[in-house]
Formats: sequence, structure tokens, C-alpha cells
Amino acid sequence: MAPEAEIKIGQVDDVQELHQAGLETVPDRYIRDGDDRPGGYNVCALAHIPVIDVGELTRGDQLNKLRLACEEWGFFQVVNHGIEDELLDEMEKLTREFFMLPLEEKEKYPMAPGGIQGYGHAFVFSEDQKLDWCNMLALGVEPAFIRQPKLWPTTPAKFKETLERYSVEIRGLCRRLLAHIAETLGLAPGTFGDMFGEAVQAVRMNFYPPCPRPELVLGLSAHSDGSAVTVLQQDMSCAGLQVIKDGAWVPVHPIPHALVINLGDSLEASETVVARLDMVQERGAPGGDEQRQDRLSVVTFYAPAYDVELGPLPEFVTDEVPCRYRRFNYGEYSRHYVTSRLEGKKTLEFAKINQTTATAPEEPCSCI
Repeated sequence: MAPEAEIKIGQVDDVQELHQAGLETVPDRYIRDGDDRPGGYNVCALAHIPVIDVGELTRGDQLNKLRLACEEWGFFQVVNHGIEDELLDEMEKLTREFFMLPLEEKEKYPMAPGGIQGYGHAFVFSEDQKLDWCNMLALGVEPAFIRQPKLWPTTPAKFKETLERYSVEIRGLCRRLLAHIAETLGLAPGTFGDMFGEAVQAVRMNFYPPCPRPELVLGLSAHSDGSAVTVLQQDMSCAGLQVIKDGAWVPVHPIPHALVINLGDSLEASETVVARLDMVQERGAPGGDEQRQDRLSVVTFYAPAYDVELGPLPEFVTDEVPCRYRRFNYGEYSRHYVTSRLEGKKTLEFAKINQTTATAPEEPCSCI
């Protein structure tokens, strides 16, 4: 087997260090073109994504609200979700303390070029690629074999212990939400749990420092998530997260102790809850208050086991609604996702059937 080519990513500056240097301009690698900028005509500031009360999902009206949120948005916020406010506050506090450490301390947990765990910039694969105005700490959580213990910070104190407790609670929330989503589809509550096997869970912490020219940069490039469910905890500084709806970017306004839920590519490939959505995407703007303050988020990805095969569920494929995705191994898709730059929903093309040319695809559409 030929050795893998070395990934050359060029000069990648730590954006917190750029901010602290007092720059009045932005390096060219961070400057976006035209429609790729966070403001402009395609931002709808007045719209709001749905808010779901998890504690009331036993009621028909709230369950129907969840169904509509999945079908029409693919994003929603959850309140009354059962995770203690104190734990959310502690996780946010320790995350901020980590990013406030000196650079030399954070660099003890380096993200390798082309890697996805550790501290640095993820999804950078070339020297001319545009960069996000963001620093990241990304860690594998479950199952144990995806963990890289040397990349788990030992400072601040209780970081590891708190992240462990936090991840257990978020995992439970993902399972509950998937069970309720199955109910909205007329499926058994355990459908997705059985389908996904021993779910893979990872966490990514994003820190967006103030930027001298925020209108020119993105905190995080537009993308969809490869997970089944993504749970995002954002601080209260500003509506930095944006999701796409009917061709416009909609800011997600923070609600105290609410969590943002994003349905990922794994659910879309099952032709179920996001069957009507072609554009389940998100992106991040940098900090708030005219960029005089920073912002941060803690993002958990809950995904199928690597050995699971995904494909359309038979209940949702008909002659009138043919399947759009072939069956595929999730591990193969995951490798494809983490070795590709963030670029809208392009990564899901890995499994997409070309309806205009593939009347008889080599790998026929078959149902799980």
C-alpha cells in the first residue's frame, strides 16, 4: 500500500493570538468572498427556529411540533430537557478557562494536520484553503477506542470529570430525542437506537475571539453534520450560529440553558425525518457586540457505530418518492467526512444516487 501523501496546510495562525496582537486588518486566508460572508441580503434576522419542550413530548401537540420542526427545519432548540443548569454552566465555564490558557499550554494537545482531535484548526487540507475565525478543541468520547487520552486537557482542574458527566447526560438526551422522533414517524421508539448500534460520540469546543473586520470572515464554514443528532450549547453573547431556511440564513437566538438540536446526514440518508430537506446546513459568525466580545460553543456529535450499514427505511420509499441514497457503511462515510473540507452538504454526495443519470445504479437502492 502506497504511503499517504503528507498534508500541507501552510501558515495557520491561532486566531486568539491574532486578536491579542491588536490587528486592524484580517489576514487574506480568512477573508471570504461575496455570498460566503456572514451578513448581506441572504440573512433573515427576524425568523426563529422552533423551540421544543422535551418534558411535554408525551402530549400530542408538542409531538406534532417536533415533527414539523424536523420536516421543515432540521433544527430546533430544546428546553426542559432534563440536564441540570449547573452542569451546563460548569461545562461552559471550564471550556472558557481552557481557551484562556496561554498558547503554549493549549499546544500540549495539538491537532495534527488533517486531524480531527486535539487543539487547533480542523478540516484544513491545503495551503490555499480559506480558514475559519475560530479555535477548536475536539475530543473523541465514546466508544473508548476512539479516545486519545493524551489530548484530553489536565488543566483546568475537573475539566475531564465534568466533560465525562456532561457527555453522559447529552448521550441520554440524544437517545430520548431519537425515540420521540421515531414516534412522530409512526415507528417504534427504539428504531434508531437499534439501527445505530453502539453510537459514536465526540465533542468539539469552539472559541471565536473578536475580529477587527467581522463582516469579512466566518467563524465556521457552512456545512451539514455527518452525525445522526448534533447537540450544541451556545453562550449568551450573541446569535452567532446561523441555519439555512428557504435559501436564507437565520440566526439562532440564544435561550438561557436551552440546547440547539441539529439533525445530521445519517438521518437524512434514512429518507425519514429530513426527507423534504435539501439544505440542512449551519455556519458560524464570529463574536458579538460589534465584535468587542468573544463567544464559544460546546458541540456534541452523536452518530451511528462505524460498522453499521445505513440506507433508506422501507416505510419511506415508494414509486412516487424514490430513494435518493444508496446503502453505505457509516465508517466509510465518516472517513470521507473527516477528510473533506467543510463545504455545504457536499460530503453527503458520497451516498447520493444521481436520479438523472443512474436509472440502474451499480449498487441498487435497498432498504434496511
